[in-house]
Amino acid sequence: MKKTYLARLERWARWMLPRAEAEDVIADYRDIAADPEMLRGLDKPRNVIRPLTQKKPYYTWLAAFAVMAVCILAVGFSGTFIGYPFWMLLFDGGRGGPCYVPQVAALGAITALVWFRLCGRKEERLSRAVPVLLGVCLLCIAGVLLFCWACSRDFEAFTNAWGTMTAWIGPNKDLPISRSFYLPRMAMCYGSPILALIGAYSLIKARMGDRRWAAVYVLALTAITISLLVVYRTGYMDVTDTNTTVEELSRQMLFRYSGIAAIGLVGTGVSLC
Repeated sequence: MKKTYLARLERWARWMLPRAEAEDVIADYRDIAADPEMLRGLDKPRNVIRPLTQKKPYYTWLAAFAVMAVCILAVGFSGTFIGYPFWMLLFDGGRGGPCYVPQVAALGAITALVWFRLCGRKEERLSRAVPVLLGVCLLCIAGVLLFCWACSRDFEAFTNAWGTMTAWIGPNKDLPISRSFYLPRMAMCYGSPILALIGAYSLIKARMGDRRWAAVYVLALTAITISLLVVYRTGYMDVTDTNTTVEELSRQMLFRYSGIAAIGLVGTGVSLC
């Protein structure tokens, strides 16, 4: 009971209070909870912490958390059937015009970098889960850029290969270009929500533990951004333009999204420092 109570109290304190104040409260109640008689007389952890919460700092944190969570979840789920309204908002109504994903991603990443650098706390030891999740995000980014590279090298051969491989489960090479890459595009669309959930979870861990968890959020948001930009752009390639080949368009994507990946990696490094 003592361990369970203290664990719940630690979570509520670190969520609702500034980190230094939360650690002081946890230390005080750790001594109180050592006495079984006093432990039985304590209220629920949330009710204990609530009177100690200052509204302005707490509501400021909730606002920052909402901004960061909405940025990654809205973008991450936009490529799925349940996130279609977000797709229409973020991708110019699906008309092939300018999209707003880079701006939304930048807002989320900058908010995370600034907030956790100012208000977070760096633990002595980095959780083993952080490098593992960072590795997953890096693999996703590498896969998307490899996809762009393959298209830029020999588009027709790449399209034919995927058409042949996926004919038994969906669109094949005879369908329009917007549906030519069935498996890669679906992997990007439905892998993004998983990354979005990982990113949202990392925000909670960064608040309640090591601020370096924010690096996972930044890199996950980077992977989601370039994945869905590739899905969007490949759906609106103009293959009738004789002045620009599909390979050239793919090289443009590779160059642009490599730049976004580089910026995301810089932000990840800053979060880890």
